[in-house]
Amino acid sequence: MPSLFLGLTGWITGFVAAIGYAGIFLLMIVEGILTPIPSEFIMPFAGYLAARGDLNLVAVIAVGTAGAAIGNVVAYLIGMRLGRPLITRWGKYVGLGVEDLEWAESWFKKYGPAGVLLGHAVPGVRSIISFPAGIGRMRLRDFAIFSTIGAAIWNTVLVVSGYFLVERWTEVAGATENIDLYVVLALVGGIGGYVYWRKWRAKRRAASRSG
Repeated sequence: MPSLFLGLTGWITGFVAAIGYAGIFLLMIVEGILTPIPSEFIMPFAGYLAARGDLNLVAVIAVGTAGAAIGNVVAYLIGMRLGRPLITRWGKYVGLGVEDLEWAESWFKKYGPAGVLLGHAVPGVRSIISFPAGIGRMRLRDFAIFSTIGAAIWNTVLVVSGYFLVERWTEVAGATENIDLYVVLALVGGIGGYVYWRKWRAKRRAASRSG
């Protein structure tokens, strides 16, 4: 296994083993905001501890989901309070503007609940979906509800996997290593391509009308 994987595994296991539920809760808050520590390293180990009888399986899922819910809302607020002003002021340098914010608002108003629910239950997507939801001004109550449900689904899968794999819980983290990075890069590239395609199409339509 790569040294980064081993380093993260050792640090996380030590932290969670030392303070139990509080460690799971704190790590999942951080994971929900910036994802420097993926949940694939946290929750399977917690499931392993539950299998050993050190923790309660249901409590582990509940505590991890509560931490993720808080982190998700913080990320949403960062997107809303900081992301929108940054795009408004500097977005023109990367091809983004007010019309893109309006499009994001329209998208999250129409598809937000389903998008956030699925996004928070899928590795990679769950790492960044909170920020555009905030930028798009999705209704906070709806965001909190559906992001928490999505996080609960994902955490349950990870914890139960660790519970049944027992000592082989690291296989979950090893199998999903770097998937968040790959999915995020693909999403950023896809979103960027779509934004520029919309602008190119709008320019063509404007040119055809003027001609």
